[in-house]
Amino acid sequence: MSNLSNDSKINEMCNAMLKSGRWALSRHSKHPILRHTATESNKSFIVPSTPSDPRAYANFRSDYNRFLRANLIQIGIITPKQEA
Repeated sequence: MSNLSNDSKINEMCNAMLKSGRWALSRHSKHPILRHTATESNKSFIVPSTPSDPRAYANFRSDYNRFLRANLIQIGIITPKQEA
């Protein structure tokens, strides 16, 4: 696929997201942006092209997992955690 980031883990994850067909790539002046193609979703992820933070992959993965959880709650597949 394409080289979106210099970090191999981020690049591999982004290519897998694009390969699933549920994400579209749009390039802006400095960073590529992945947008979810579902009509009810307006989520986008800015891909760090040259990450200088050692935790860049962990942060990107955490944002993605947070999006998945919110999306599954919105669809009704899972229920939100009840606080006591």
